Amino acid sequence: MRLTSSLPRRKSPISAVIPPWLSMGLLATMLIGLLFVIQSRVGLDLADEGFLWYGTWRTYLGEVPLRDFQGYDPGRYVWGAFWFQLWGNDGLLALRASNALFQLLGLTCGLLTMRRLTRSPWLLLGSGVILLLWMYPRHKLFESSIALAAVYVAVLLVETPSLRRHFAAGVFVGVAGFMGRQHGFYTAVSFFLLIGFIWLKLDRSQWLKRYGLWGLGVFIGYSPMVWMLATIAGFWDAFIESVLFLIRLNNTNLPLPIPTVWSIPFDQLGGWTVSHAVSIALGFALLPMFTGASLVYLLWQTPAKLRQQTVLVGATFLSLTYIHYAFSRADVPHLAQGIDPMLVGLLAVMTYMVRAGLRIWGGIMALGLTLMTVLGIGYPMPIVTQWRSPTTPYVEMAIGRDRLWVYPTIANFIQNIETIHDQRVKPDESILLAPHIPMLYPILERRSPIWDLYLLFPETPAREQEIISELQQTQTNWVILGDIALDGRDELRFKNTHPLTWQSFSDTFEAVPTDRLPENYQFLHRKPG
Repeated sequence: MRLTSSLPRRKSPISAVIPPWLSMGLLATMLIGLLFVIQSRVGLDLADEGFLWYGTWRTYLGEVPLRDFQGYDPGRYVWGAFWFQLWGNDGLLALRASNALFQLLGLTCGLLTMRRLTRSPWLLLGSGVILLLWMYPRHKLFESSIALAAVYVAVLLVETPSLRRHFAAGVFVGVAGFMGRQHGFYTAVSFFLLIGFIWLKLDRSQWLKRYGLWGLGVFIGYSPMVWMLATIAGFWDAFIESVLFLIRLNNTNLPLPIPTVWSIPFDQLGGWTVSHAVSIALGFALLPMFTGASLVYLLWQTPAKLRQQTVLVGATFLSLTYIHYAFSRADVPHLAQGIDPMLVGLLAVMTYMVRAGLRIWGGIMALGLTLMTVLGIGYPMPIVTQWRSPTTPYVEMAIGRDRLWVYPTIANFIQNIETIHDQRVKPDESILLAPHIPMLYPILERRSPIWDLYLLFPETPAREQEIISELQQTQTNWVILGDIALDGRDELRFKNTHPLTWQSFSDTFEAVPTDRLPENYQFLHRKPG
């Protein structure tokens, strides 16, 4: 059964020569390439970006994610390591370039979805810019890209809910799970509900076959992970332990208070900062409002109406689950990583309004979304952050084989640790960098002496004993340890999350005086004997 698309198919002479995937891919390449040239060498994240770089680097060298080091699910590391191998370059810029190539897949899918709403080059360009800017931060481009691709796959399924497309949607869910278990969960729930919605509202035939083929597709898409679980020694145990860790944590992240307009200290902030805070607060407010209202609206629509609004259907069902990602840690990066389906949905609503003759309301929505984008996500972009720091201008420094522009305090921190490392740590010794500065390991070309890269969450006594044992086995005689209350929470200081390890440091290490580290860091050396 063939369902009509959201937009009548009218081929122009150009579209008859250039297929849509190519034209939208070229537009995505232009936008991503321009942004990459402008800001790929600006800024540095010692924590999360370092977490990704270390894992990709070690995978490139033959280690196994989750088993040999703390990390995400293997997919994104395999992707980055492939490009490292192809280019013969494992530097940070190579990592950012590989991320941008994955981003190209996601943005192309987003533009192919938007092309179902409009053929106007200017509207496609504007939509592409909005989607691109919200693909933030650059070390989390997998999240935004998979979300945009999921919406496109959902739209294809609603347009033509054939058995073949149900199977293909399942394969996509499995691959998404290989890239990240949260994506596997979100897309699995969304598509499970969407298939039920299609049966309820559009086509009440073969529901068992639909779910069966979809489930088979999920298994096939996830087969790389199944293969790793079955064949790589120790990987099964590591995977199960990573799941049990989330269960013990009883959360998927460290939660933060949800930003609201009434919680903004207007009298303490400058104009642009206030505008940014308001935009982010509105973004968080819009997520549940749009998703809830859109779902209720769709449930009341006739089949004929739904066939004209396939983009809204796909975007709504993906937003239904990705909203959790945004609120799991309610900050700007997580809002950006959970907002993509809603963005597509809002752009669809604007288009439907214009078609219905409500041009003024559509224009107001477009202006509002543009302002929320520019003021909200434009504010923390690396190139904008550099521009906003005229009193403490960024400095250029070498990061491995690359040269980057970074904030002076970060440059000084890295250079001082490099000096300490080069002067003190012998080649046959190891150094622990804690609690969450994994970027320093690839910069120093050092393997982490323990499995953990983020000593962030409270650990069990059994795991702490393993950490102490690993430090002894790897001849870790040096430690650079920060006393950091993440999110201002004293219980997240290292001495409170890892009390046994802290006590071990007190008993078996001694502080080495140095003026090269910030006041909240200490340099430790294992006592002789």
